[in-house]
Amino acid sequence: MNTTHRLSQAGSSTDHHARIVGLLAASGVPYAIHEHAPTVTIQDADTSLWFPVERLVKTVAFRIKDGGFVLAALCGYSQVDYKKLAAAVGINRTKLMRMAPEEIETELGYVLGGVAPFAPNDRTRILLDAGVMAWSTIYCGTGRQDRTLEIAPQELAHVAAASIATLAKDQSTNSTN
Repeated sequence: MNTTHRLSQAGSSTDHHARIVGLLAASGVPYAIHEHAPTVTIQDADTSLWFPVERLVKTVAFRIKDGGFVLAALCGYSQVDYKKLAAAVGINRTKLMRMAPEEIETELGYVLGGVAPFAPNDRTRILLDAGVMAWSTIYCGTGRQDRTLEIAPQELAHVAAASIATLAKDQSTNSTN
């Protein structure tokens, strides 16, 4: 595995899962992988899993028009503020596009419900919302719809080579993207 903690773009989400687990094992950080019935959305997870929804971290995939990708990880039902995300990446908001599920699978090798906050290639940046860092442990994707990673957010940021920024919409206002 290379030192930038990137995953090879080739392969299936099962391959991504194996690489993510390999990265975690090689890093020596404490973590747990939980097996469960497949889930696709945060609503599915909230309904059918035992994890507290406020500590469930969903990963949302974006394409940058000039090339590259961004995976933005936020807790529970938080929504991405596109202007904040664009500013954190250092681009104009108009250059940031949310990816469709088929694009995520084709371009990044992740299936919907299995998107993990780990870069599948060297053109992908990982950003964790600052709210993720408030918890002692969080639960996030592993590349599979039926496995969830439990890890301290600081350890996730380290192993995934993620940046931390305020990405979530302010819940007290009706911010538009």
